[in-house]
Amino acid sequence: MYSQGAALLRSDLRGVVEEAFLQSTLFIGAKVLPPLPVPDRAGQYPYIGKAAAGLLKNNAKRRGPGADYARTNRSFTNDNYTCIEYGSEAVVADDNAKDVGRFFDLEASETRWKYREVQLAHELRAKATVFAPATFNLTTSATAYTEAAAGTFDIGLDVDTAKQAIQSRGESPDGLSAVMSLSVFNRVRASTRLQNRARGIQSTSAQLVLDAQAVAEALGLKEVIVGAGAYDTSGEGAATVSMSNIWTDTYIWLGQIKAAAGPQDYFAGGTGYTLFWQADAGEIFTVESYREEQKRASIIRCRQTTDEKIVNASSAQLLVTQYS
Repeated sequence: MYSQGAALLRSDLRGVVEEAFLQSTLFIGAKVLPPLPVPDRAGQYPYIGKAAAGLLKNNAKRRGPGADYARTNRSFTNDNYTCIEYGSEAVVADDNAKDVGRFFDLEASETRWKYREVQLAHELRAKATVFAPATFNLTTSATAYTEAAAGTFDIGLDVDTAKQAIQSRGESPDGLSAVMSLSVFNRVRASTRLQNRARGIQSTSAQLVLDAQAVAEALGLKEVIVGAGAYDTSGEGAATVSMSNIWTDTYIWLGQIKAAAGPQDYFAGGTGYTLFWQADAGEIFTVESYREEQKRASIIRCRQTTDEKIVNASSAQLLVTQYS
């Protein structure tokens, strides 16, 4: 009777995973929603809302000698999270590994491929969390971002309008990040109005090739993050691939992206995070392996247990591009 080995965390494969992670520059989900470790798989945390807590009320009143000071009683509500596990396994048969070993390391390659699959799934969930009109307030562009209107649409004006909407809710419009698709980025960086803004900063009349940082500077943003990842939407076993962009052209997201070290950073000012269950795995992505001797195979597993969570929707705005 064959025994099945327990899953082991693979530090030797972790080096392969890190290489794959650094090469996966097209995936931006973990940057847009930074990882934040949580001690429990599910739980509650206090939500300090402006209305219930009276955070922006003029409560400091004039006081006469011997009189009482003005007082406030704050109330808090609770929000909750639930981390869900996602993962995928690959079977690395010993004979297959030996057969292709002359050309490449099958175990290392399957590790990269499985890691990329879990990254891809996270990217799709991050996109759905951020490009969510039911979650965020909307600003519609004054002019549609069409190729024919490249000389007239004004992303600078639209971003300023979105910033004003954020400011009107008592949130800071400073230090915002923008997230957009590659198609939208390529169109707006060549648009006449944005070129004129950038020329004002760089003091030139030449046609400019603007990178993401130059676009961010022209728009008064901390950064512009471009989602350029694509994935195969065809069914299992399909003869041909059917590629689709992950980040769609409908929206530009403006929000606060703050790095986090622990649950206390819920209140650090970030719009959202990728909560991951730290007790189950010390990192946002985990790689394990175990043996199935009856198959003479090693099983490579990549998994994560996460909740892509918006903690302060008021600090962000969706810009509707009307792209076509």
